[in-house]
Amino acid sequence: MPAEKFLRMRNVRNDKNRLASEKYNVKGVYILHNISRHKYYVGQAHKLLSRVNGHLTGKGNGDVYADYIYGDKFRVRFVRFRGRAFKSLNEMERYYIDKYHAQNAGYNKTVGNK
Repeated sequence: MPAEKFLRMRNVRNDKNRLASEKYNVKGVYILHNISRHKYYVGQAHKLLSRVNGHLTGKGNGDVYADYIYGDKFRVRFVRFRGRAFKSLNEMERYYIDKYHAQNAGYNKTVGNK
């Protein structure tokens, strides 16, 4: 989803006055794609919504945030960890960092957690 849509939906409340976006606050991997520069940032979290929110509001990767506030277009993707295809969240994160070349040509500084 576009970053702007993510930022709007994070505060939407359902009919029980709970955050509707809480369904995204699950364990998994998030992928931030800078469409303007074709760069990726991949990370993992036990609460995906909270972690991605941090990146887009200045409490995460400084390079991602700088590009976002200077007008680059971003898309956000969540991949929920279910423990089927990957043995661990660390393994899943490393897979997506490699898949999107997020260390060599993106924002990631490492190949992920060991």
